[in-house]
Amino acid sequence: MKKVRGINILNPVDVDREYYLKAIDFAIENGYNHIQLNGPIHDFKRCNVDGMMFYKKYAEFNCEKDADYVNYCIDVVNEALEKSNKAGIKTYMWHHELDVPSDFMARYPEILNDSGDVEITHPLIKDFLENKLKDFYETYPLMDGLVITFYETKIPLLRLKNQKLGQQERMEYITNILYETSKSMGKELVVRTDATLEEDYKVLLDTYVKVSTDMMIMDKWTQYDWSLSLPSNQFIKNVTRSPLLIETDIFGEYFGKGRLPLMLKKHIKENFDFCEQFNPIGYCSRIDRGGQYCFGQVNEVNLHIMKACLDGGDVNEVVNKFFNDKYGKASDKVLSIMEKTEDVVRKTLFAGSYYYSELSLFPSLNHCKNHFYFEQMKTNGKVVSNEWFVPKDYQVKDPDVIFSDLKYAKDCARKLLEQILKLKDEIEEQKYKELFVKFKNLQLVTEAWSCLAEVFYNYVKYFEQREEKYKDYLFSALQNLIKIDEQGMSALGDEFICHVSEVAGKKGPSRNRILEFVQDVKQSFNYETKIVNGLEKDNPIDFIVCGGGNEGHELKKEVNFSDTLFLDGELVRIPGNKKGLDWSLINAHGWFSYSLKVKPNAKNIIKLVVGGKTDKVNFKVTIADKEYFINQDNKGKNVIILKYKTRQDENSVRIQIDKISGHTPCIYTIETLQ
Repeated sequence: MKKVRGINILNPVDVDREYYLKAIDFAIENGYNHIQLNGPIHDFKRCNVDGMMFYKKYAEFNCEKDADYVNYCIDVVNEALEKSNKAGIKTYMWHHELDVPSDFMARYPEILNDSGDVEITHPLIKDFLENKLKDFYETYPLMDGLVITFYETKIPLLRLKNQKLGQQERMEYITNILYETSKSMGKELVVRTDATLEEDYKVLLDTYVKVSTDMMIMDKWTQYDWSLSLPSNQFIKNVTRSPLLIETDIFGEYFGKGRLPLMLKKHIKENFDFCEQFNPIGYCSRIDRGGQYCFGQVNEVNLHIMKACLDGGDVNEVVNKFFNDKYGKASDKVLSIMEKTEDVVRKTLFAGSYYYSELSLFPSLNHCKNHFYFEQMKTNGKVVSNEWFVPKDYQVKDPDVIFSDLKYAKDCARKLLEQILKLKDEIEEQKYKELFVKFKNLQLVTEAWSCLAEVFYNYVKYFEQREEKYKDYLFSALQNLIKIDEQGMSALGDEFICHVSEVAGKKGPSRNRILEFVQDVKQSFNYETKIVNGLEKDNPIDFIVCGGGNEGHELKKEVNFSDTLFLDGELVRIPGNKKGLDWSLINAHGWFSYSLKVKPNAKNIIKLVVGGKTDKVNFKVTIADKEYFINQDNKGKNVIILKYKTRQDENSVRIQIDKISGHTPCIYTIETLQ
């Protein structure tokens, strides 16, 4: 079997004819034989195969599509497929399941079970899946197959409850429909083990092997997701019965997104060497993200490093040639500067070997709380959630380690920018401008992330020590962030990394992420100060301000399925995401839990204050192993009192909140009282 040499493009943005054809030219020139077309996977109108073709049998739902975009894709993608097919390059389209049109449930209510969930074994689901795949392959006859992901979908197959089939069985059921339909059309299925938990990895791998060992299984080369701090993916050693395709990111989805200067010589070489021991059939590399591309830019060097690895060539020789060809007499100087970028980015976005970013961008406050950034600064901080961005067996570092990394990165980035400025007259104007923008962004990012860490630290220390100086330090750090934002806008305008378009890859109004963050922190801190002072007057055994910077209590949840927000000026945490706050299409996922202190050998009162945005308060509470189902009219703020008898040696208990219907509960506070 010929070794797969692949690239993943248009991730995750609209099909673009000029760039698509340029990527095919690159593939042809560099001996690539495999292209994965990603597309706007998070845009429900345009994503997946559904957004690129018109349904035939289910034409009543075509009104939900962007017809102009569909027709554009039909013209452009088929044109590109002719070119790639002629060059012997196979092309696969990314697709997520299970998804159905928004009005599908209203038109066919018979597919819903008693809990309001889609029952996936209903014959209509099978018929719809078979027909849409056939419609897609008939629309794009030269497409070689699909790349299937079972995460980030309207109907989360791995998380569904109240189903006739168990988790493993329903994954096999749906995968088999996709496989058999594709096979009947002479097409292939590439299946991803993309998961945020190791137990999900096992379910998916077992599923694929049972359905067919002919399918290529694609797995990432770092643990769970893309990172410069996560270890190489040990799980791929379990892919022994199916062809193993390695998915790589040599662009920087979570470490720069192309906006920061980054040469990944160490990262690429180490992970390539690691993966080679498992005899993969090949590699497919992400080479763009969010409308940012590397062709013609300094970060293109990573494509050449990866090609050198695939060719078994000398990486240093290839790197030297790239810089000589691009920068002429200044090549040695630019190369010397770029050699340090991987380390600087590591020590900024992954300070203390932890992930401090939101998709490479300045993080929102909700993201910070959900990724335990505040927990890293606590005296006895602990991260117990088993989520993709947490290295296995991770122990919270001393904050000094984080601040030391950030200082190193800040000092180094400043020096690298100074060296770039000296090259202005030695490099062509356009090439110099590109370097300046990237290195100025790097310098600003290292400054901003240093302030970010100070925000977390002083926010936490104020509540630990109750000394006013920490409040002063906190607000000073926030003010410094505003100054950095002003510097960024003055120097770079819309090219400043903290100001990006609302929609990835599209032109439009940009978000000021720094100012949003500053405003949200002030609101959160002031509210949390007020509510904590009030709760402490009751002298509880323990209490939690849900959604606060200090909620702690060994919070567990699943990434993307538990958000924090302000509801009518008050903090809450929800078991689910913000998009599902109003009546949700799919109700069977979303949970979080805390470790709550209790009094041993006593009857403890657990008091929850709960709200919501619908007319009902409906959720499940589990205290230790005892379940309580709450279902009542929503009166705005609802006080739920539960009693729990502890054992002689029981000092704490885990309390879990589960979303069980379309009514998303909003949890304000939880207290343990005597």
